[in-house]
Amino acid sequence: YFYYLDRIKKLFTYLNDLRKHVLKKYVYTINHKRIAINYLYFSMVTGLSGAALATMIRLELAHPGSPFFKGDSLRYLQVVTAHGLIMVFFVVVPILFGGFANFLIPYHVGSKDVAYPRLNSIGFWIQPCGYILLAKIGFLRPQFWRYYDKTSFSFPFLEKMKYNQYKEYKNDYLFYLDFLKKEITDDHSFFWKARKVIKLPQYSVFSFVPLKLMMWKTMINY
Repeated sequence: YFYYLDRIKKLFTYLNDLRKHVLKKYVYTINHKRIAINYLYFSMVTGLSGAALATMIRLELAHPGSPFFKGDSLRYLQVVTAHGLIMVFFVVVPILFGGFANFLIPYHVGSKDVAYPRLNSIGFWIQPCGYILLAKIGFLRPQFWRYYDKTSFSFPFLEKMKYNQYKEYKNDYLFYLDFLKKEITDDHSFFWKARKVIKLPQYSVFSFVPLKLMMWKTMINY
């Protein structure tokens, strides 16, 4: 009896230590390299879901009336819309601007980390929240291949979808603002002045791209 009780106690101790290690290494981290790895892991998970939706679309095109949609055209358009949103905003953007940018730009400017590490971490955790919101409301009916007010019906879920997209834009804007501040103020690099002249304009343009997208989206909808 005491042998099994001791084994159970050791098991719970191991699980508790593992939980603390995982939380400290992946959840509470503010290191730019670890955050970049988190972006890549997140993109792998969302990429699998996007690939599953793409497979459903191809099977429907190959054999119309497949069991996935059962001849429901609205359901098919829902899957097409969700697939596009996932692959663009939750796979391509996190890999390029979250993973590779987080990992390479601090080395490129000769810095140990980004200017605001905690802001960088918050920017990552906005992504899973947006993905959960998309998974929650992305398959509500009716939904068409584009959900603009002027080309689709007006339902409460459309406002939620737009809020979800605005959340993604805000994440990108905070991300680029962090690197823009680092490029302006960091003087650890030997070639800082030359890099400031050469690289600052393109970082400035990219920093305001998400804000311009939000303004353009608002103009189209309203």
